[in-house]
Amino acid sequence: MKSLQELQRTWEGLAQADPLWAICTDPAKQNKQWNREEFFATGKNEVGVVLQCVAGPGVSMDGKAPALDFGCGVGRLTRALAEHFAECWGVDISPTMITLAKEFNRDLPQCRFLLNDRDTLEGLQDNYFGFIYSSIVLQHMAERYIRKYLAELMRVLRPGGLLVFQLPDSLRGSALTRIRARVALRARVKSVFGKPTPHGMEMHCIREPVVRKLIEASGARVVDVRLTNSSEPWFSGNLQYLKEEPQSGFVSKQYCVVKGK
Repeated sequence: MKSLQELQRTWEGLAQADPLWAICTDPAKQNKQWNREEFFATGKNEVGVVLQCVAGPGVSMDGKAPALDFGCGVGRLTRALAEHFAECWGVDISPTMITLAKEFNRDLPQCRFLLNDRDTLEGLQDNYFGFIYSSIVLQHMAERYIRKYLAELMRVLRPGGLLVFQLPDSLRGSALTRIRARVALRARVKSVFGKPTPHGMEMHCIREPVVRKLIEASGARVVDVRLTNSSEPWFSGNLQYLKEEPQSGFVSKQYCVVKGK
């Protein structure tokens, strides 16, 4: 993936073709088979699992502080966060996703949605959010953009605030297995577009030691790392924590980060 413009074209195309499936790629839900209520229930489940998990390391969260859903799509997770935080923001690169997010969540005035097509978050204030969550988003960006957005997320996180994000660590298995994993991803997206797969649906990995250095360089600390099933093709918001790395496929990790005061 060469540019954010290509990434935007991909997700805008997916948003126009089959927006809910583009976010939760359950094979049985393709061709607009997602029931909206069931779709948003996956977000409620995922946020519940995450908040229960991060409470384990003894991290305190202020429900009165604003929350941010980075890569919000149609607001699946933003809506769920609104049950726990007084003010919730969602940002996304796709204009159609943001339009749908506003439409689907118009009954929740505490949810606000912002289009962002730059490698910065210029529309968001420094030290504003008490909680930031990002799931199945950074994995589709080239490493240079992952680095920039992590720095930006740390900028907008308030001192003492909590950032939780998911990112693949590596792709395990034989060379043939790794090729098959990438081909399968492209085939799923091609089935939506009916033409060669756009580059924006690529998967990108960053090793944990590198991620830790990026976080520490920003003056924050990683307080917890969990293996997850988030990068599996059938994920669809059913977040689970794994006891060991899979023998093949993408190794996905969830990072829990606290910004220094």
